[in-house]
Amino acid sequence: MKYAICLQPYIPMRAVAQESSEMVSQLLFGDVFRIVDEQPRWYKVIRSCDDYEGWVDWKTVTLISEKEYLYYLNEASKCLLLRQPYNPVTRTRDGVSGSAHLSWGSRIYNMDDTGITFRMQGERFDVPNMTYVNPVDSSSMSRNACAKYLLQQAQMLLNVPYLWGGCTAFGIDCSGFTQTLFRFINISLPRDASQQALLGTEVPFEERQIGDLAFFGHGSDHVCHVGLVGDGNRILHCSASLHYDELREEGIWSQERGELSHNLIVIKRFF
Repeated sequence: MKYAICLQPYIPMRAVAQESSEMVSQLLFGDVFRIVDEQPRWYKVIRSCDDYEGWVDWKTVTLISEKEYLYYLNEASKCLLLRQPYNPVTRTRDGVSGSAHLSWGSRIYNMDDTGITFRMQGERFDVPNMTYVNPVDSSSMSRNACAKYLLQQAQMLLNVPYLWGGCTAFGIDCSGFTQTLFRFINISLPRDASQQALLGTEVPFEERQIGDLAFFGHGSDHVCHVGLVGDGNRILHCSASLHYDELREEGIWSQERGELSHNLIVIKRFF
């Protein structure tokens, strides 16, 4: 088996091995993955943080050894996370420097004592100081403090546009938002809203709290949407863009559209 890491701002994961194929998810900078199949110019990969499968262009991949893969895998819960929506980075490879922007939620490893430079796979990266945070352990702080911290990180992405299969500040879908967000409190969620809804502890609507996840459908019990319960009667979710709407017992009330846009199915608590 081959192993690889994403050293691009992101890599699209496609349903089949074609550029025109649907993007089902994305690899973020610092994500490691396994290569389980190959076609000409394409790799079928499994992203290690959630076992999600997709096809990626082989040119976008940085191959690593099994030992390196295991190192990154073991360090994932302790690595730094970029916290700004777009984080300017200087990348130096073979003595040539260029610039890039890495997304909120990207993982960085091996930060040196300057707090600015880190090295991965023989390349040097320089980021502005304090654009990153350590993920916190949700069990090491009060629920109230953890929920406020989570909401603080979530609001960094307000107005980011919706993108099917997106996991980054360049474009994100509803479950990509919640999955990447929960990295900041060291909780691993599966990729899709329907998968996330199977986990956690169900709570009644009247007992909801900031930081809970609310799951929704469209006229059926099939979960197809998720959002973060905010303060008051608000829900932060990605539909057209990441924004607040009103959370009612029936579902999401869109003030802009003047209608109930999603039907509430269940509210779950994860910490």
